[in-house]
Amino acid sequence: MKLSDKSLMGHLFAFSTILIASFNTNFMKVLLNDWIHANGLVLLRAIIATAGFWLISLLVPSKPGMPRPKRRDILIIMLGGALGMGINLLLYVQGLSMTGPIEALVIRTSQPIVVIALSAIFLNEAFSKDKAFGILLGMAGTIYISIAPHHEIAQNSWSGNALIFLSAISMALFLILVKPYTSKFDTLTVMKWMSLAMLLVSIPFGWDDLREARLFYEKADWHIYSELAFVVIMAGMVSYFLTVEALKYISPFIESTYIYVLPILGATVAIVLGLQHFSWHDPIAFALIVAGFILVNRKKRTEHPATLLHS
Repeated sequence: MKLSDKSLMGHLFAFSTILIASFNTNFMKVLLNDWIHANGLVLLRAIIATAGFWLISLLVPSKPGMPRPKRRDILIIMLGGALGMGINLLLYVQGLSMTGPIEALVIRTSQPIVVIALSAIFLNEAFSKDKAFGILLGMAGTIYISIAPHHEIAQNSWSGNALIFLSAISMALFLILVKPYTSKFDTLTVMKWMSLAMLLVSIPFGWDDLREARLFYEKADWHIYSELAFVVIMAGMVSYFLTVEALKYISPFIESTYIYVLPILGATVAIVLGLQHFSWHDPIAFALIVAGFILVNRKKRTEHPATLLHS
């Protein structure tokens, strides 16, 4: 079936966020610990994102006919921002500092399965044996990648992988909570309030790490600064914006499937940068998670609130 121009635009936006995420995770791995600690990097991203989205919202007028959020709407959007941009990123970046980039990307593919599981719990969506078995397969893949031996990864990789999985749960809760507001209000309006919530959540955790970051006191190679710029601008702002924009052209379910391209692109970047070597454990875990995803969506093509808002 031929794609419409709008549908094609949505697919391009969704793929662009995945491409950005594949580089972002690897660039963060280069920066973490040696140049800046995890919570400090999250706070830096929050500062740039908040300043950027609020400044742009002042300069760019809202689209005609778009309603302004009321106080209750703002509070729910900010709660979503705290979960999806604040807590999610704090958990993910801290976990990444303890484990390998490929494992982090593989575990992130469990996110749509978590969304469907939570939807069944909180939204009373139909729950079948296929869904139950699919969720178990997805969890098996996540556990397998966490206990499989990897020579390049720190000894506390299990803790790091657990934090990354918790970040997927945080993101899933965000998707269920905030999805209706992404279509109700202007994208910039949603992003400015979510980024403010992210900033408020990350200040207590990242203030000391940011002040003491080696990056600001010692001279680094040019590629360190360029990778930092990519992390805080492309991943911290552009990727989030494209994700919300994509939802205007394609369904959340279609967009969610793009996360399964992430381990392939991310692993390629990690290997090229020399951050990690190929391991057969990774594609085995990935296959388990994908099989679980197929099962939870079997016999039902209705849309799920599974979308991507990347760390």
